[in-house]
Amino acid sequence: MLDRFGALDVVSTLADWLGQAATVLSPFGTDSRLHWTGLSAFFVIGLMIYLLERKHGRLTSANPLRFLFPPELYLTRSTLVDIKVYIAGRLLKPLLAAIIVPLNAFLISITAALVSDQFSNGVSWTPSMGMVLTATILVAVMFDFGYYVTHRLSHETKLLWPFHKLHHSAEVLTPLTAKRNHPVFDLVLAIIRMVMIAPVAGAIFGAFGVIDFFTIFGLIVVIAVMNFTGGALRHSHIWLDFGPVLDRIFISPAQHQIHHSVAPEHHDKNYGLTLAIWDWMFGTLYIPRGREALSFGIADRDGKPQPQVHASLRQAYLVPFQEAAKVLRSQDTLTEKNA
Repeated sequence: MLDRFGALDVVSTLADWLGQAATVLSPFGTDSRLHWTGLSAFFVIGLMIYLLERKHGRLTSANPLRFLFPPELYLTRSTLVDIKVYIAGRLLKPLLAAIIVPLNAFLISITAALVSDQFSNGVSWTPSMGMVLTATILVAVMFDFGYYVTHRLSHETKLLWPFHKLHHSAEVLTPLTAKRNHPVFDLVLAIIRMVMIAPVAGAIFGAFGVIDFFTIFGLIVVIAVMNFTGGALRHSHIWLDFGPVLDRIFISPAQHQIHHSVAPEHHDKNYGLTLAIWDWMFGTLYIPRGREALSFGIADRDGKPQPQVHASLRQAYLVPFQEAAKVLRSQDTLTEKNA
């Protein structure tokens, strides 16, 4: 094992890669919708939509900033909880990294060692551009599929739903609502993505002795593309739909807003992050035929609103544990939640 490179080389290279990953996946890194790419797209696309709405007489406001940031949405208790959860999440992120980074490095190194045995034989491999492109696409696809799997499990498993319910309890949507996540949801997402991505990264490292370009680019390409195509609009009041054809390939901001809707026909639809192909393949895709009036919050399958149980940071963090404990104590199945 590791005959092409010693254990120290593995540790050194992995440490360098993980350091780069930490930089890329920073609070305002390219992977974040709060990165300048995401916020710039929010302003530019939002203003274009504003001008179109004005041109067709669908708006009476002459203030584009009020259109982008309506105070009746941003000055609410729901948005205040968004802010508090975001700040708390940033403070807890080092703890999440302390759990995930060593596990990630372990999985990558094990896979790299196994693959190295098959690819070594004293031969030095130089990846071609085709290999680079293939590896990048593969990592990006696994990154996106990991989100779909986590998101769907979080909706359709009673034990996980309380921790994702916090995100859906937002009664208005703003770009910061994207960060309205419970630490347990973030941990589950990180673990599932790690299980999907680490073997791919390890295989690349084992075969070619390099993982920096492949994995870093693959990890950020999905969110970077989403940023430039209006990813920050996903959690907003601004409707942007890609149309019936592209809606089968990419999740539009309108489709994700529909995912947050309390309407029965929207229940548990559009789980995807960037790609809609997973929803299309597994029967959870919803394509709007035009602009729809949406209401947000928690409701059951019949659209009956449920009480707000995340009115403070304390409730946002503790209530999910209480609800999960209730599930464990009950005799109900852990799948098929009711709300």
